[in-house]
Amino acid sequence: MAGGALKYRHLNRSSAHRQALLRNLVTSLFEHESITTTWHKAKEAQRLAEKLITLGKKNTEASRRRAQAIFYEPLTHLPKLFTTLRTRYLDRPGGYTRVLRIEPQNKHFDQAASAILELVDGPKDMRFHMTAKTLVRERASGSGSESGDGDRGGAIRETTAQNVRKVTRFRAGGMEQLEAQVRKLESFLQERGEEGRKRAEWKVDEGAREGWRERNWGYSGRPRV
Repeated sequence: MAGGALKYRHLNRSSAHRQALLRNLVTSLFEHESITTTWHKAKEAQRLAEKLITLGKKNTEASRRRAQAIFYEPLTHLPKLFTTLRTRYLDRPGGYTRVLRIEPQNKHFDQAASAILELVDGPKDMRFHMTAKTLVRERASGSGSESGDGDRGGAIRETTAQNVRKVTRFRAGGMEQLEAQVRKLESFLQERGEEGRKRAEWKVDEGAREGWRERNWGYSGRPRV
């Protein structure tokens, strides 16, 4: 393209193949709310997904026809777009999706840069779950400075407080959902800690039993005379 900037990624495909690929990715995204693909495909599919959600927020007959032309399974995904997702993002001015870089998934071949494309404020929002995990760790250790955001049992860092505000700002009942996730993780860690303590006690008891058997029964398994 002499004399002009690159407007979009061609993805080494023809125009029809590229459009079919992006429609397929977006359809999978709205079905599962989180997909893994290459970084460049995720960035291009993100643009189309943002436009679709904007159409869903408009909720007009023209926007419905345009969205129907994009989805491969419109009868399945149009109701979700114009009901569930429209309600979820009604107060959010933008940024309905997120792209997260991950390690290359195809390590044995081209090692292309991979990414996760997800819908924010949904049940599979990775940043929301990672923030809850960070809260559990920092509250348990008491590290960081005092902050009022998400601080229930200990000090948290200012960066964590900012992440708490980000993941709960436009989520309906965001703080309540975050605290519920934190309590769920805390109970899980307590169960694992109790299980680990019992396993350690069992190893100690088993070691004592082994010592008794060696002293009284020997390696043959029969009592000494």
